[in-house]
Amino acid sequence: MMTVELFVSDDTMSTERRTALAERILRELTTEDSAPDSVMDKARELTHVMVRTPDVWVTGGPDRTAAPRYVVRVIVPGAWSNSSEFGATVIPAITRAIAATEPDTDRLTRQPHCLVQIVGLREHAIGTLGRAMTSTDITKLMTEDYRHTEPESAAPDGFAIDPVCGMTVELATARFTASHQGADYAFCAPVCRKVFIEEHAIPE
Repeated sequence: MMTVELFVSDDTMSTERRTALAERILRELTTEDSAPDSVMDKARELTHVMVRTPDVWVTGGPDRTAAPRYVVRVIVPGAWSNSSEFGATVIPAITRAIAATEPDTDRLTRQPHCLVQIVGLREHAIGTLGRAMTSTDITKLMTEDYRHTEPESAAPDGFAIDPVCGMTVELATARFTASHQGADYAFCAPVCRKVFIEEHAIPE
């Protein structure tokens, strides 16, 4: 569950370009080759991207008409934002998506004109379906179709399939694991491990 607010300093940007930019960011954030389609489809449904052009924008550096500025606010559950891997993935992804729409596609890696801020919300401060949710609740919502309908798939040698979200996890570098009924499991993130432990009543 993610909200992305993109503020653009270019007040000449058409509605069509803003829409294309929002769609590009959505695709960039919700495409993962090793994740099942059902999980990515739900991630897209729970991700919202808005593009805005403020009436007033004051900043230093080159003229904004020659060098447009971008400020991106990514609002997510706090458990996601507290992971260094999340920022290391999301910030480059958003920057790439925006840079791809510019004439000079390398400008935003040379000049500090795209600022990405990740804002984490405390537990129970985000929700849907008319109720407050935790990061575990959100993960269950995003993965329920996969967990309840998709057949178990085999992992390549040296890898495991996260039983919660279906992501492929390399066993040699897996940081989040659990054992249940004599079997060992690996998870892509701590929240997936938490969902598994809760659903199987495994003592910590």
